[in-house]
Amino acid sequence: MKRTILTAAALALLAGTAAAADRTLATVNGEKITAEDLTKKLWWQHAAQGLTDLVDERLVLQEAARLGLKADEKEVAARYAALEAGTQDKAAFERNLKSVGWSPDELRGLLRRQMLMRAAVMAAKKIAVTDEDAKAFFEKNKDRLGASEAVKLSQIYVNTKAEADDAYDLLTNVGADFAKLSALKSADASLKKNGGALGYISRGMLQPEIEKEVFALKAGQYTKPMQTGAGFSIFRADEIRQGQPASYEKVQNDIKTALLNQAVTQKLPELAAELRQKAKIAVTK
Repeated sequence: MKRTILTAAALALLAGTAAAADRTLATVNGEKITAEDLTKKLWWQHAAQGLTDLVDERLVLQEAARLGLKADEKEVAARYAALEAGTQDKAAFERNLKSVGWSPDELRGLLRRQMLMRAAVMAAKKIAVTDEDAKAFFEKNKDRLGASEAVKLSQIYVNTKAEADDAYDLLTNVGADFAKLSALKSADASLKKNGGALGYISRGMLQPEIEKEVFALKAGQYTKPMQTGAGFSIFRADEIRQGQPASYEKVQNDIKTALLNQAVTQKLPELAAELRQKAKIAVTK
């Protein structure tokens, strides 16, 4: 249904006015491609599936109303706030919404509908996750649920071996500051900006030959220059974080939520199909 929502937003944005429909989006050898051309293309590509999704959504929402379900407005506000927190500020978030033809109230309405549909599926299909279910999942997956060993890394990345050797000499014989040296010499813009900081890197995230060298370091130590991609790097271990076994008490609520979401996703098409069989649906040709 997400695809339908995005498509509908694009269609609404592009087809809002006659002026918008005539707006030129591109030219190909002098021939214009207008917003109307794109709208028609999107319509023919997505209309059938989009209509199916919208019908299913309406049926499930009607079932939620029949069951007397209500969305928790505090949870709606919390989910909205979580989405807003992912942008620079409130104004930027609302600009992003406006760019796809949405308003804050429309987004809150979408969140409300999603919550109602989830509740309807859980009620109609009698979905519940018990402590025993969560515990069984934990026991089966606890190795990957724990925090793996990780190293907080910094990196100097340069284009040539000579540059890498020069940087290594400055570190070992002159005592240069690693972060400042990375900001000065690194060929990568993000390393320059962040003083070489990469954050925590867990086992399995690096190429084996690099991982072997990096995880052999103690805090404060750095590797000799090594080839990485098209250039050469020196890595420093800023901190070492030992692996931690998973704690059921810390993850049980997350496990229950994940299992519920999985069950709802599986049962939603089933409920929609059952409701379709009992509904009166007329598609206008």
